[in-house]
Amino acid sequence: MVAFALWWCAHGGGPAKVIRADFGMDTAAFFRTLVAYLDVAAPAPLRPVLVERMTTVARRRLWLGT
Repeated sequence: MVAFALWWCAHGGGPAKVIRADFGMDTAAFFRTLVAYLDVAAPAPLRPVLVERMTTVARRRLWLGT
């Protein structure tokens, strides 16, 4: 999930169809899960700026409802 978010964060978070196919959940569930994970236990090898960028994209997608 983190690898997917990192790959797609420069492009707005990734297409809903790909998220559903790869993770079996809608975009809201995916981005809620991602934000919760990053808030609690962001992967150590990632720079804080990347974690913040992924979190920002996820929160924006949740706000937009996509």
